[in-house]
Amino acid sequence: MASQYVQEVLPPILNSTAEQRCLFDGTTRLYTYYFCPYAQRAWITRNYKGLQEEIKLVPLNLLDRPAWYKEKVYSGNKVPAMEHNGKLIGESLDIIKYLDTNFEVPSLFPDHLGIHKYQTWC
Repeated sequence: MASQYVQEVLPPILNSTAEQRCLFDGTTRLYTYYFCPYAQRAWITRNYKGLQEEIKLVPLNLLDRPAWYKEKVYSGNKVPAMEHNGKLIGESLDIIKYLDTNFEVPSLFPDHLGIHKYQTWC
């Protein structure tokens, strides 16, 4: 069911004084804010799927975020955002769908439950 427990050392929060990271270098990154519930949805999905090694966290200080984030990463200037294979995905639900579609096991919607992925419930 859920992925095996992995003890993760959380990286430090980046603020406006942080130097620009190498962007779109093949590293998959999840830009987040530790206390944002929308960012937490994507972070929880990453962890559930056991992708802690494959997807690096890049936590930002939302009150003092680096200027390069809006200029070079996500013009929406919000979190979460995910960088993968030269693409940038914003919005937590879009990231969750992307993670479930592009990173195999475990699926958020196992086939044996008879639930069509992302079906409308109403």
